[in-house]
Amino acid sequence: MGITANCSKFLFYSKDLGVNFKRSLTLGRLNLFASKKDISDQVNFFNNSSKSIKEVIFKDAYAEPLFEILGAEKTDSLDYSNYEKATIIHDLNFPVDDFLKDRFTAIVDGGTIEHVFNFPVAIKNCMEMLEEGGHYIGITPANNTMGHGFYQFSPELYYRVFSEENGFETLKIVLCAEKEKDVFSDWYEVVDPQKAQRRVLFTNDSPSYLMVIARKTKKKKIFEHTPQQSDYEVLWEKNRSIQRNQPAPNESKLVFLYRKFMPKAVKAIVYNMKNRLIHRKINKQGLGIIDPHQFKKIELKPGATL
Repeated sequence: MGITANCSKFLFYSKDLGVNFKRSLTLGRLNLFASKKDISDQVNFFNNSSKSIKEVIFKDAYAEPLFEILGAEKTDSLDYSNYEKATIIHDLNFPVDDFLKDRFTAIVDGGTIEHVFNFPVAIKNCMEMLEEGGHYIGITPANNTMGHGFYQFSPELYYRVFSEENGFETLKIVLCAEKEKDVFSDWYEVVDPQKAQRRVLFTNDSPSYLMVIARKTKKKKIFEHTPQQSDYEVLWEKNRSIQRNQPAPNESKLVFLYRKFMPKAVKAIVYNMKNRLIHRKINKQGLGIIDPHQFKKIELKPGATL
């Protein structure tokens, strides 16, 4: 668990997007792998720091000084044990105590949650510990890190977790690949599969990471309804529309009749043609095989917008 130069850049970028680090919590006590020069470069580049690098004391190998530069008045850390002297000892597999809820302006997972077996409880804990208006920042493995933790994650999971139904909005999900040690690809913002109305797929052969920013918009009962994968929800609704003999929401009568009466063999041909013409995948050097409609190259720079 730690903050690399790449991760530190994402944190400064997050601050530019409105993340308030005043009362920060990290999952695990994060090691600071970014050098002072890396941090100084980000301070100068983004020009949004609360303190200069000279105003903080780097007394050990941990990341609290970086969060102080980002504006933290206090940085807590939560871990299963006290072996790294975390300030809060708690097993994320189990619900947190009430005194931790609605407490933090920012929660940063720099590589913990993939190691927690009970992911739904762990992520719900994070959501409940944020105050209204607070932000969750996740830096987590996506592809080609099997054996690193229990899990690798997809953008779909985070989009469905940090949803309006749960009192959240997903501000950004970006993807990058480690082409070689500490050398990363460009950054790509990943579209919500629900908006794309299809699965957002990605294939490559390099360790790849998702970086997530989500904001708590309103205190709601979390996971009152179990999140479902969006393309299956569409299929289920289309099946119900056939049973009701009426179009699905936002579907034209013509499309409904096509779905209802067109033979499956013809539908398969149309689907394959559409994939070749509209959803043609490309091999983006340094990243992998993507649909360019679903992965938009972005720059992590000052003045970024949502």
